[in-house]
Amino acid sequence: MIIHKMRASFGKLKGSLELKEGYNELYLPNEAGKSTWSAFLVAMLYGIDTSERASAQNQGLPAKERYRPWDGSAMEGSIELEWNGKEITIERSTQGRVPMGKFTAYETHSGIPVPELTGENCGRMLCGVERSVFERSAFIRQLGLAVSKDAALEKRMSALVTTGEEEGMSCSQLEKELKNRRTKLIGRAGRIPRNSARLEELLQRLNEIHRLQEEAMALSARKEVQEQQLSATERKLHRLAAARDAQKRLALKELEEKLAQQEALCRSLEASAQGLPSEEALHGLQKQLEQRENALRTAQMDAAFLSEEIQRPIAPRGFEGCDAPLEQARQDMAQAQQLLAVKPGLPLFPTFLFALCAIAGLVLKAYYGIFGICLLGIGLLGTAVFLVLHLKSKAAAAAAQKMVQTILDRYGVTDPLMILPRGQVYADQLQQYKVRSSEIEATRTQLLAAEQQAREDLEQLLCQVKSFAPHCSSPEECHSAVAESLQTHERLQSQRRLTDYLRQQHRSLKPMLGELSEAQEDPEALAFDEAKLLYEKRNAASRLEALGSRLAQISGALSAMGDPVVMEAEAQQLQEQIDLDTVQLEVIDIAMAALQEADSALRSRFSPQITSEAGKLLGLLTGNKYAALRLDQELQLSVREGDAAVMRPAAAMSCGTADQMYLALRLAMCHRLLPGDVPLILDDALVNFDETRAKAAVELLKAEAETRQVILFTCRKL
Repeated sequence: MIIHKMRASFGKLKGSLELKEGYNELYLPNEAGKSTWSAFLVAMLYGIDTSERASAQNQGLPAKERYRPWDGSAMEGSIELEWNGKEITIERSTQGRVPMGKFTAYETHSGIPVPELTGENCGRMLCGVERSVFERSAFIRQLGLAVSKDAALEKRMSALVTTGEEEGMSCSQLEKELKNRRTKLIGRAGRIPRNSARLEELLQRLNEIHRLQEEAMALSARKEVQEQQLSATERKLHRLAAARDAQKRLALKELEEKLAQQEALCRSLEASAQGLPSEEALHGLQKQLEQRENALRTAQMDAAFLSEEIQRPIAPRGFEGCDAPLEQARQDMAQAQQLLAVKPGLPLFPTFLFALCAIAGLVLKAYYGIFGICLLGIGLLGTAVFLVLHLKSKAAAAAAQKMVQTILDRYGVTDPLMILPRGQVYADQLQQYKVRSSEIEATRTQLLAAEQQAREDLEQLLCQVKSFAPHCSSPEECHSAVAESLQTHERLQSQRRLTDYLRQQHRSLKPMLGELSEAQEDPEALAFDEAKLLYEKRNAASRLEALGSRLAQISGALSAMGDPVVMEAEAQQLQEQIDLDTVQLEVIDIAMAALQEADSALRSRFSPQITSEAGKLLGLLTGNKYAALRLDQELQLSVREGDAAVMRPAAAMSCGTADQMYLALRLAMCHRLLPGDVPLILDDALVNFDETRAKAAVELLKAEAETRQVILFTCRKL
């Protein structure tokens, strides 16, 4: 498998990452998403564990919460890869509340689905191993270089070492299976104690069954005697009942006659009710009559109580009979102002000039003759003309003043400017009067229309009543007709109920009395004391019931206990099963002892295979300073430096050396446990390496990249 491209909406990631075949060294600074890309790759292969809960191991933050996209979008992603010679794209997206719950796999270029890949088996198919094995071998993190124990990892290691195949069970699983089987045999709910308890219970039940069978035989004999006594008492009661039934036949005939009369009455009432509306329709008509009468009365009262027409406002002085007071006031005020502008008389200066000319002409007449006379004539003529015009002007001014006074007297004011405000006030009052009059007229029209509509609705309803009561001509008569029709229906229903009751009595009595119709009169039976017979019957029945109840209890107990023959056979089978289980328990104990010996031998075989290769890789990483490596049963590493006397555990070494030891172990496990094309992912796994050993590790990874894709995320340039 070769990964070409990853696209992610995962945690802080929102983008894509291109990869190539072979060695990929991705230098990214801290908080740039190295660990998130690594986690995304594992999630795309194996999915998100939605059952994970907050714990100390995950620092209180499960993966579904830790990698929720920061921008609030849905968790999703895709990987383009090459697998088995095909270009394939796998996609996972959020489905409902399940992050990465929807899985799709298809050929990248053609879009043809790849049915063999599913959301559950994708990682196993592509990588060839379970998630736990992949995370403990090919997925190497800075804080996860150490290898912890895992059942799937142990199974794969032991199976490959012993048979070369991946089937079968690990030793711990076999031991667990044997313990489970042993527990099933002798545990608290094991088969041996359970069968022993069942066997003891069966033996107790068989003893109880024999005791109950003997008691049931004695009770059956006593029950037979009580049944004979009860039968004799019941025969006497039967004779008494037959004699009384003969007397009841007369009562049946009377009932039949009464029923016939009642049926005739019902037919008469049905004829009266024929043609009438249903009772429900009559109730509806009655209600509608009341509603429409109320509506008519309401409309009439509203029209009657409508206010009278409002009075036209009293016109002020000068505006009597005027419909446009404002326009009249403006015209009269303008006319008065124009008349006031007329000046009384002409200026006297020209008159004085012409008078001077006349005087000058009179003086010059003596000296200049004609010139003086002409000047005198002009002066006299001009003086006369201007005097006449002056007098006319004064007369016109007096006439104008008189007209102004007439206008002012008409309105009763002393100033023309007072006319317009009075006209404005009267115009406003007149406008309000007109608006109010229009509103009252509109209201009157609406009320009259409502009254007319209510009257028409009532008439329409009266027509409906007349359809079955033609004599009705008024609402009161219609009310009476509807009430009478309802009473007819009620009487009919009442008589029908009585008729049904009589029929029911007849149906119940007729068969019973019909069966007894052949019984003969029995005076002797009528003399029986019924109370005494009933008392004897109750006593006999009570005793019989007690005996029957006890027998029923015994029978029920016997039925509940089961068939004794079957129980004896089951007891025999249980004893045989206990014997077989005892033998099987001994075999399991022997197998567990042998398994422990085989497990020790098995671990001594596969451990050297892993440690041998891991030791060689550690020598390459450390310049052959550490070449001897040991892996114990708990997957813990120890190392010997040169010719040292003892092995030192990884916990006693420096962080860098311990990381190198576990890196060598991881690579050795990849070689032994994983297919050759499974990618190797390293998340800052070389952070504790010094420059020399880091270069050696890079060279080792590049050599590894010749056979499988290597993806190294690092925060330092190597």
